[in-house]
Amino acid sequence: MTQPKILLAAFALLAICPATGQTPQPLQPGGIQPAAAPGLPPQASPSAQEDDRFPALRESADRLKAIYVDADTKNMADVESLLKNRRCQIARVGGLIDRTIDALLQWHEAERTYWKKWAEVEQQRVDGQQKNLATMEVDQERVKELIATETKDHEDLLRRKANTEKGKRTQEIVKEIDALVSDIQDSEEKLAQAQKQYDDVSSQVKNMNTSIAARIINMRQNLTSLESYGLGLKAFYEDKRKSAQEICNLKQPNGGRVPLPSSPKQTQKQP
Repeated sequence: MTQPKILLAAFALLAICPATGQTPQPLQPGGIQPAAAPGLPPQASPSAQEDDRFPALRESADRLKAIYVDADTKNMADVESLLKNRRCQIARVGGLIDRTIDALLQWHEAERTYWKKWAEVEQQRVDGQQKNLATMEVDQERVKELIATETKDHEDLLRRKANTEKGKRTQEIVKEIDALVSDIQDSEEKLAQAQKQYDDVSSQVKNMNTSIAARIINMRQNLTSLESYGLGLKAFYEDKRKSAQEICNLKQPNGGRVPLPSSPKQTQKQP
């Protein structure tokens, strides 16, 4: 399988947006197996296309991809055949490669447009998450202050109880100690609730940060992977053009200068 077909098979494994509203998965440059049919990337299922937010853009990209796949299959087969002849045919090879690259660029631009639209949607989602994150961080600071206050009150109650117990155990003292014990228990419950709330908010903040980072990376990966595939394909075609040019270079005459015939005047005998 040629390099363009392997790259196409890998690129075709982009997941179309599922019904849950999640974004398509980013390209995975390594470790992807080619499609079952060599050179023909699998098409998205109709149900997947119906769930896509941008079906028209997806349809356009798929249509241009099919045109490119057809051009690559036919043109590069002709290029390989011409190269095997070991004859200088750079004009024919160049034309075939140029038409293939032109089809590639049209498909590539359609794919870029599709993924940029998804990037815009994801950016809006990230913006909303960042607003929520800012609110959560404010709540986190308020809970921290609450814990600090409850902790101080709890320590004060413990000190008062300890000081009260040092004195003589009158009925009033016993009632005061009982009241302090009750207050301490209430304080401990409030402190535990505050700590739980703090832990919950902290976990939400952490998860939100992770989610935002993942979405930003996802957006960048989609577009970056698309660019890397396009560059890899164009480099492959230019390498074929270079091979054709090298054959032509070998067919050029050597550097020896061919003497020109003498002019008729110079060949006439002198009287």
